[in-house]
Amino acid sequence: VQAPFTVGGKKFDLRLYVLVASYSPLVVWIHRNGFCRFSNTRYSENTSDLSNSYMHLTNYSIQKTSDNYDAEQGIKWSVHDLRVFLLQNHGEAKGSK
Repeated sequence: VQAPFTVGGKKFDLRLYVLVASYSPLVVWIHRNGFCRFSNTRYSENTSDLSNSYMHLTNYSIQKTSDNYDAEQGIKWSVHDLRVFLLQNHGEAKGSK
């Protein structure tokens, strides 16, 4: 993905919990308490960084071995915290989607 959306220059993924109660008709419930996980290293489009797992992967088992890992700060935010960040830094257009 060229020029991915980052938070503080770091890639992230979302973990959302969804229950599909029915397919016909489609009934879906989304739990409010999802979370997002971040990489420890700022994203770079430099081709020499393609193999840098700390930049591209958000798995805790990988990130905790990074020299940049801070156990007190961690690499996780709640979806609520991400939404607050988006609203404060990018306005209603990105924070409400």
